[in-house]
Amino acid sequence: MMKVRALTFLVALLCFASVLPPFAYADDDKRIRQLQLSGEILSLEQIFDRARKIKPGRIVDVDLDKDDGRYIYEIELLESSGKVWEMEFDARTGKLLQLEQDD
Repeated sequence: MMKVRALTFLVALLCFASVLPPFAYADDDKRIRQLQLSGEILSLEQIFDRARKIKPGRIVDVDLDKDDGRYIYEIELLESSGKVWEMEFDARTGKLLQLEQDD
């Protein structure tokens, strides 16, 4: 009975933790929003539109990284066929930098 309670508690804790994002996300969101408002990077909506014109599908992951002083959006897109595509866009210009199918 003790193992069942411990397991139930662990499952509940994991479920609760998955609902609350880490505090770091709030800082990242503010930074990204400031970059968008300043015009330094394009909005996610603009990048999503560009990605879907290249490969129609559902965006499943997005990251914003800084590489050699340049912001880059990394997008993962899932096609209806089940293929996953990884795309990289210059966050300032929206230019496609890389397109490859994920294994």
